[in-house]
Amino acid sequence: MTGLRERQKAGRRRDILAAASQLFRKDGFADTSVEAIAALAEVGTGTVYNYFSSKGDLLMALVALDGEQVRAKGKRYIASVSGDAATALYGLLAIYVDHSLVHLTKELWRNAMATAVTQADSPFGTGYFENDRLLAEQVGELVTALQAKGKLRADIDPVVTGSALFTVVNGLFMQFVARDAMPKAALHAKLREQVTLLCSGLATEAASQRKRA
Repeated sequence: MTGLRERQKAGRRRDILAAASQLFRKDGFADTSVEAIAALAEVGTGTVYNYFSSKGDLLMALVALDGEQVRAKGKRYIASVSGDAATALYGLLAIYVDHSLVHLTKELWRNAMATAVTQADSPFGTGYFENDRLLAEQVGELVTALQAKGKLRADIDPVVTGSALFTVVNGLFMQFVARDAMPKAALHAKLREQVTLLCSGLATEAASQRKRA
């Protein structure tokens, strides 16, 4: 019975999050009520509050869900990565970009970023920046894998390098969500350009020679 209850609770939580994502996308964060989310999820308003303390908590849960899913994709990518260092690193960061609009719109990301910055010490803020830390850590894991393959210099710190590369994609992503007219293709083009530039100084001499050949 305990297992059944847990599955039912997990199912209700998924339904509520799916309803929140749908309504946030359609009506915007400010104009979506908890009552509307409950109605779409076919649960009582009190049930929503049993799982989430506020609309902000729902938004943070969607950000966390995005992070969990994109890290799982990243883990699979790192396990089978191939190609030169710049292509491999761009490929991972591109996964982060491509997944970003699955659960949240640009407007929702703007709201999440603003809340995280203005309430950095709140559960929302700490959760948001923890998600960023885990993604940067994963980029560092790919750097380590590329070092083991002889495609990046052994003397660079993978943690620092992963953090630096994530800062690049994070900065470009902030520009992307701030501008409704900016297409994702433009973000990809800038990302590839900057990752290629950074990797030109990180690749091993042998890897650089193979690429030139």
